[in-house]
Amino acid sequence: MNQAIKNYHHGNLRNALITSAARIIEAQGSLEFSITDAARQAGVSVGAPYRHFNDKEDLLRSVRDLAFIGLAETVEHTLQRDEFPAGSVTMIVALGHSYLAYAREKRAFFSLMWEDRGDTEERRLVAHQKRSGFDGLADSVAAYCDQITPLATGAPRSGDDPMALSVATQLWAVAHGIATLEHNGMLDLFNQASTAEQVLEASTRALLKGLRVDHSGAELSDG
Repeated sequence: MNQAIKNYHHGNLRNALITSAARIIEAQGSLEFSITDAARQAGVSVGAPYRHFNDKEDLLRSVRDLAFIGLAETVEHTLQRDEFPAGSVTMIVALGHSYLAYAREKRAFFSLMWEDRGDTEERRLVAHQKRSGFDGLADSVAAYCDQITPLATGAPRSGDDPMALSVATQLWAVAHGIATLEHNGMLDLFNQASTAEQVLEASTRALLKGLRVDHSGAELSDG
């Protein structure tokens, strides 16, 4: 997220206010600030933000876009790590772990990205457009699926392949559910020995193992 803030374009007042608000959230770990605080952080008059934003909620919607960029960068960093082969179980598990880490380290941003603030349809549109690193997960799942049931054409699957998309959606739901439970202090409600990483890895491997059995009953090894 810090890198996303640094990389964001600073050529105008609007973006300066967005990055200032993001820095305040980053520093205090909450959304409890005023639009005046953002103006002071940006070094502009307290009236300047209203040239671009109706109110604090309007500003937060733009900060939310930055949070999605930060998550996408986190996922991309994981995809570039050499120790996780493309299309492997270890890569898919690592992507889940990176999601958990982002949610844990950027709690306020995670809440802003997904919690209802009276703008459900807009949130759905933004999340769909930004994809929040989902494409990287879907492409990894597609490569994994190719090892199990190659397409008749011999062409590699894309992340939009129905099988890959279905599995990636299930994996995202698992990771997001675990992150949300941990975020709300409820993950260990019934099993105090549970940790987010353990539940994520066990669930991911179990789901993927269910795909490994081909029509002849053979299995691929874990990897």
